[in-house]
Amino acid sequence: MSESQQPVLSRTQSSVDYGSTIRTESLRRPTFIPIESPRRYSKMAQGSLSGHEAQNRLQRLEYFLNVLNQMCIGFVTIYISYLTLRTGLSGTGLHAWLVTIGFSFFMAEGVMIHYGGNVLTNGYKRQTKTTIHWVLLTLGGGCGAAGALIKMIQKGFLLQSTHGRLGMTAFILCILAMSSGLAALFSARMKKLLAPLLNKTFHNFLGFACFVIALVTQYYGYQTGYFKSRSETDFQILMKCLTLISLVLSSYGPMKALYQKCKNIFSQF
Repeated sequence: MSESQQPVLSRTQSSVDYGSTIRTESLRRPTFIPIESPRRYSKMAQGSLSGHEAQNRLQRLEYFLNVLNQMCIGFVTIYISYLTLRTGLSGTGLHAWLVTIGFSFFMAEGVMIHYGGNVLTNGYKRQTKTTIHWVLLTLGGGCGAAGALIKMIQKGFLLQSTHGRLGMTAFILCILAMSSGLAALFSARMKKLLAPLLNKTFHNFLGFACFVIALVTQYYGYQTGYFKSRSETDFQILMKCLTLISLVLSSYGPMKALYQKCKNIFSQF
């Protein structure tokens, strides 16, 4: 081996260079593999999840209360129908049956049609709900007004009791609500005279007021001689409680809708 080919020792490296033109592989730099940290939900995600869960619980509660309300409505309607049909549909019996069927059944179901927590109509389209609403309230208003009119004619329109005066008030509100319902039906054609939102809000208010007064009248009807002579005291208390429960639970949906309409009116006018 010649002198030019003698191996050269490097002071800085422990390897031997034989004079080749190919460089040795450079030292590998350490590479760091990032380790993914476990995903954590942010506070916003946790808040949205908790809000969604709370909404689901509220919806389940509304469904449960609606089922309870349907049971109260059904019990009152079936018992009053049994009581009046057994004793004969004439005079006060016909009056009691018509107002119960009209106000406590048809109108109670009608005012809850558009309520989202109604288990009977929740899956229907809005147009279908509107049609059912009109049919039920037409039947309810017709039966209720006819039943109230029968009693007013019997009394000669001289009603001195709380039950009688409330009944006359419910009759007047029923006529007004049905008239305003026709105006609300043609609200698009009457928009030059009255804004559709105001027209429908006024109709909702009259219908809701009629329903409340009618069921309060039903409550006082259990204190009349007709019902007292045909049922025991404990059963009278039960019917009063069921009627009040039905009134409160049935009013939740219409009150929400009326509140929303009032908010829209204040924001637009």
